[in-house]
Amino acid sequence: MQTIINLTIQGKPHAKQRARTGKYGNFYNPSAGDMKLMLIEVKKQLPEGFIMITKGIPVIVNNIFFFEPTKSESTKKFLKLIENDDYPYIKKPDRDNLDKFVLDCLSEEVFHDDNQVYKGSIEKYYSMNPRIEVEIIF
Repeated sequence: MQTIINLTIQGKPHAKQRARTGKYGNFYNPSAGDMKLMLIEVKKQLPEGFIMITKGIPVIVNNIFFFEPTKSESTKKFLKLIENDDYPYIKKPDRDNLDKFVLDCLSEEVFHDDNQVYKGSIEKYYSMNPRIEVEIIF
């Protein structure tokens, strides 16, 4: 029997950023603050009594990212094109960095490690309601 968990994280989608070197040569993760905020939303939406997916259980994660148009794109004609949340977003951030951000946020909260994720899809669209829709299947 498959279990499916659907999560909707409201707000602008974020991408995983590479580690940076700090003032004194130590490394830090510039994505850490955004990851903490997303994790809070994930915890709120997990089913009551949810127990982390056991090591060795294969997981599928499908992500759909919705980005708000920029001010220059917000013409009546363009807004009409994107009203159904199905107009492709073909700008940065790259889809692999978006996916990595989500998988890293879910790691150690939903599943032990993102190496359990063996399959998934990634899509990017415009929307007036920026968000990330995550489907977890195990």
